[in-house]
Amino acid sequence: MKYYRSFIALGMIAFILYAGCATDGSGGLTERETGALLGGGMGAGLGAIIGNQTGHAGAGTAIGAGAGALAGALMGEAQRRQKENTKKEIRQEMMQQQYQPQYAPQPVAAQQYTAQPVYQQPAVQSVQQPAQELHTKYNPRTGQTFPDRYKYDPNTGEELQLLR
Repeated sequence: MKYYRSFIALGMIAFILYAGCATDGSGGLTERETGALLGGGMGAGLGAIIGNQTGHAGAGTAIGAGAGALAGALMGEAQRRQKENTKKEIRQEMMQQQYQPQYAPQPVAAQQYTAQPVYQQPAVQSVQQPAQELHTKYNPRTGQTFPDRYKYDPNTGEELQLLR
């Protein structure tokens, strides 16, 4: 009977370990889930030790596992938020570097027309059109092209590739 319990416990541990390694192609566990799993395991272990000393190992394990899972999930969520904030800061910094004042596109000034008397022929003025920029870079994901001076896509923040 003692061997039967050991065999079942060993089988359950192996099942949990292998199930924890399984993924559905989305990259595995999130930071919150990982934190809850680790916190629950550590809390259960500490709760069992403390519960054994007081004579209630099962209750100590249950309380420790719940408290540890909650604390671990909170820590995992904090890590996820920190990672998202860091990504956002990096994206903003890349955009600021790309749009330095000397490289920022300048708005085309509207031509100023003055009212002329009807009896005079207005002088024809030739307006010099700015040379159209050659688009030599593109975003591989969206397919949108950009001038050579751009390093990152202004809409998505992704790095641009050279056209071939």
